[in-house]
Amino acid sequence: MSTDDYRKKLADFLRTQPTTEGVTHEDVVKATTRDELGISSLGVILLLVTYIKEHKNDCVQLKPEWVSRLHDIDGITSVLREIDETDLAQATA
Repeated sequence: MSTDDYRKKLADFLRTQPTTEGVTHEDVVKATTRDELGISSLGVILLLVTYIKEHKNDCVQLKPEWVSRLHDIDGITSVLREIDETDLAQATA
């Protein structure tokens, strides 16, 4: 999946969340940081927890090394990619 695909995936996911339901695909494409989308640092962590619960059956743990990547949109999409690429068997080990 390309970076553009992950931006679309992020936009689609954000639209399903109560705190970011007004965010559009165009907003995500234009934005370079989560601040531009109105997402706080705590908010992005909570969104990741929800994403993991919905997409990996709550079997992936947050990693401290992700924190530095969660300020900008490309960093967030790279974390989503990493979560998606985590093998479920590896996640439960």
